[in-house]
Amino acid sequence: MISIISAVTLLVASFAGNISPKLITVIQPLTLVYPIIVIINIGLLLYWITARSKISLIILILLLVVSNDIFTNFQITFLNSPKNDKEDIKLLSYNVKNFNERDNNSVDKSSRFGIIRFLNDEDPDIICTQEYYSTNTNLYEPLKQFRDTLGMKSYYYESYFNPKYNQLLGLATFSKYQAINKGKLKFEGSRSFGIYTDLIVNNDTLRIFNIHLASIKLTPEDLDFVMNTESDNENNIKNKTTDIYFKMREAYLLREMQVKYLMKVLEQTPHKVIMAGDFNDTPSSWVYKNVSKDLTDAFVSKGIGLSPTYAGPLPFLRIDYILVDQGYDVTYYSRHKFENSDHYPISAVIKAL
Repeated sequence: MISIISAVTLLVASFAGNISPKLITVIQPLTLVYPIIVIINIGLLLYWITARSKISLIILILLLVVSNDIFTNFQITFLNSPKNDKEDIKLLSYNVKNFNERDNNSVDKSSRFGIIRFLNDEDPDIICTQEYYSTNTNLYEPLKQFRDTLGMKSYYYESYFNPKYNQLLGLATFSKYQAINKGKLKFEGSRSFGIYTDLIVNNDTLRIFNIHLASIKLTPEDLDFVMNTESDNENNIKNKTTDIYFKMREAYLLREMQVKYLMKVLEQTPHKVIMAGDFNDTPSSWVYKNVSKDLTDAFVSKGIGLSPTYAGPLPFLRIDYILVDQGYDVTYYSRHKFENSDHYPISAVIKAL
């Protein structure tokens, strides 16, 4: 019975990303725990092989059927070379979580300084930051200082919402290349969830999308409940589960709207594209499968293992991505174990084919 339930769960989780969340929402959360579902099925496969049961053959066939989904979550790569050619492009994406300054009234700058040191050491050509934060009476001066400190030529910033109280919170893209055009992604009733910058790179125009899709907005109490359900009574478990489900449902539906808008913009884009950012969804999700279908996932090309990018209480989630136009080759990918946010930074090196 356990094997049947596990096999069916794997099958449903694998195909959940092919179904619009608006059509069926209830199965979408399975994509969040996809690696765990796969590991359980592999464990059962080994058990039934040891027991010399024909059930092992059924599980093996199922794993082969969904192998494409498995390998968007887990990779084994042997050839992974860092930037070594002047025409190579190194891009780094990082959700900096406000530099941890909104939680302490901007008094403690150690996180910001640590991130700046890390970025200087990595020396990328393009940096896409999400949840960029600064506060200053001269509103945009910190952005210029950030650009100059990192040796960048240009930057483009857009707030999630209209700036207030001398504070900025939004998306910022920094580049060593000349910027010739820019724009933001926003529809009525939504915050800004993406920006794009057209850069002159090696005598070609490259459009960089910096994306931050809607989050579930789980509170620390929600996360504590998910990790420690056994300490609650039955009534509280039911109420909290319902509350979390509706938060997830709202996020899935909003991300679907954002992605449909994004895909329309992509269809009208006249240039080669690199898309990076925090998608707040996993490689098995509808969001990922739709956004990445005409692009190359840098992790799938050159990643190793699971490479989770979320540094919070659910340590197996890969929700940050670098997706590359098929006119480019990915030569390097890294998930950096740099802990200064609730996300890990990711970087990739690409070169024109």
